[in-house]
Amino acid sequence: MSMKHLLAGLVIVLLSAVSSAPLFSQGAAVNVASFANPNLPNGDLAQGGMFTVFASNIGPASLAQATSFPLPTELGGTSVQVAVGGQTLDCIMVFSVGGQAAAILPSATPLGNGTMTVRFNGQVRATFSVTVVAHSFGIFSINQQGNGPGVVTDASAFLPIPF
Repeated sequence: MSMKHLLAGLVIVLLSAVSSAPLFSQGAAVNVASFANPNLPNGDLAQGGMFTVFASNIGPASLAQATSFPLPTELGGTSVQVAVGGQTLDCIMVFSVGGQAAAILPSATPLGNGTMTVRFNGQVRATFSVTVVAHSFGIFSINQQGNGPGVVTDASAFLPIPF
């Protein structure tokens, strides 16, 4: 299976969660699998983890997605930076569209409290607080809320796994 197909399958799964995104996630960065509330103990972002950002006008009208390696730090005019412990790092973009973007937090991001900034076409569109931790578990689920039956994905389908 090609990387392009794998990334396309992941983008489809992530975008399917948009319609049921929790209200707290508007104007926030959350674990891409669990959508865990950033105000709860399991809502922190992990070094090297994938997250999704929900905010108004942070991406192009049509989906822009990464299709090959190396993954870019700017995609469809959208870029995300995180500033923690005196360091500012560019996040690695996976996709961007309208009010949602997904990216990977660099593994070298320092632990602690910081700020995430989302830019679209060079203009700051969203800024919010984040807490970076070493580990933050999240699981894709059928109800797209991070609980209940899990989802195993590949580039062509997803199957429920009852817990």
